[in-house]
Amino acid sequence: MPSRKVIVTGGAGFIGSNLAEELSKRHSVTVIDDLSTGRLENIAHIKNVEFIKGSITDPGLLKHAFRDAECVFHLAALPSVQRSVDDPLASNDANVTGTLNVLVAARDCGAKKVIFASSSAIYGDEPTLPKREDMKPYPLSPYAVGKITGEYYARVFSEIYSLKTDCIYSQMSLPDYYTKG
Repeated sequence: MPSRKVIVTGGAGFIGSNLAEELSKRHSVTVIDDLSTGRLENIAHIKNVEFIKGSITDPGLLKHAFRDAECVFHLAALPSVQRSVDDPLASNDANVTGTLNVLVAARDCGAKKVIFASSSAIYGDEPTLPKREDMKPYPLSPYAVGKITGEYYARVFSEIYSLKTDCIYSQMSLPDYYTKG
């Protein structure tokens, strides 16, 4: 029997679907995805996963879906630096407003933690590898601005609302992050 309810926004994408599959081995998983970049086929084979087709830009949908959720993995985004340059308003709506909606819904529904998938794009052209959190952000695209804004919002929600948040850069490490124990 799954022990906790967890949410995966963007869960029909490549990384999100792999995370949802791994999490479903121990938890009750709800995937929220508008299928703008994800594919239903990525999660169709996963047993015991509830799928909600919808957008993180819909606060009502999030508040309904997040009821009784312990943890939210927030991977949903409008990816692509070039796409954000071509349409900065759409990028902001998904990546900034959407992230704020996720944090508000998590707070209002009593979730214990939000794990936000950020991006090394926040460091611009900095050649140092691996990227480190003590490096100064230097976003060079609307996409990067959206990701660093999401990090700032996550920190603020931790500080003023006591909602635990973590920002993860290497999304491939997400399954190990929460499935242990």
